[in-house]
Amino acid sequence: MEQLALSLPVIIFYLWLALAVIMVIIEIACTGILQIWFAIGAVCAAVVAKFYPDYYIAQLLTFLIVSAVLTFIGSRIFREKGDNPQVASNPVYSILGKTAIVTKEINTLEGLGQITINGDMWSAKTKDNEIIKENTKVTVLDIDGVKAVVKPIE
Repeated sequence: MEQLALSLPVIIFYLWLALAVIMVIIEIACTGILQIWFAIGAVCAAVVAKFYPDYYIAQLLTFLIVSAVLTFIGSRIFREKGDNPQVASNPVYSILGKTAIVTKEINTLEGLGQITINGDMWSAKTKDNEIIKENTKVTVLDIDGVKAVVKPIE
């Protein structure tokens, strides 16, 4: 009975593929996009290992260069969503800087106030505890909990 003996180049080829699979599994299990670039780098290294089985340095350099370049490009692309992770991940923050109309007088000290923006009603308050009358146009400065922090437009 013949034994199947695997040579070192074949084992290394399968190790690159295994690394790619492990990186994909980690990518699926984690949030963010980082491991996918290493998975692609490992697949590229496996391709080099298939065609140039004895060039281990070339395989390693392929893995490192492809992973680094894709990580750099990928981080640039996904960073353009916004530098503020709160704003990028939560559509509630899309009202920042927008104009709204006061529908109920805003009195921060008494916890009163309501605005309408994009057809939605929001509880509102001011930073300076000033009172803002009904039908006044305001700008949304921030979100504090469930309240929009506003200032009147002058």
